[in-house]
Amino acid sequence: MILRVNRSQLDLLREESRKCFPIEACALLFGSMTDREAVVKKIVIAPNVLRSTVRFGIEPQTLAKAIAQANEEGLEIIGLFHSHPALATPSGVDLQYMRFWSDAIWLILSSTGGSMAAFQMIRGEAREVAIEVEDA
Repeated sequence: MILRVNRSQLDLLREESRKCFPIEACALLFGSMTDREAVVKKIVIAPNVLRSTVRFGIEPQTLAKAIAQANEEGLEIIGLFHSHPALATPSGVDLQYMRFWSDAIWLILSSTGGSMAAFQMIRGEAREVAIEVEDA
C-alpha cells in the first residue's frame, strides 16, 4: 500500500501539530483508496476533545459531519492523522483502535522529532505504509 499526499497537505498537518503541541493534534484524511494506494484529496482538522498529550479523540458530531460532507464530494474516509510527542509509531491505544477502523491508514507525526510514518492494520497486524509526497 502507498499513501499519496502532497507537500502542502503535509505542511498543514505539521503546522497543526506545532500549534497544538504538547497536545496531540488530529485530523481526518479523505480521498480515494484501492488495494494498492490511498490518495489524500482533503484533510479535515479536528480538535482533540481529550486535550491529551498521549491520546486523541474526535467528537462524533465532527466525524459524522466531515464524513457526510466528503460523501457529497465523492470522497471516502481513508485514514486518520495524529501527532505523538514521541516516535511516529502506533501506541498500544492506537493499535486497539486501529482494529475498529479496518482499512483506514493511520498517519502519525512525531511532534518532537518531525518524522512521519503511516500504518494500516492488516489481518490483526499493524504494517507500515509507504508515503509518497507529491508536489502540488
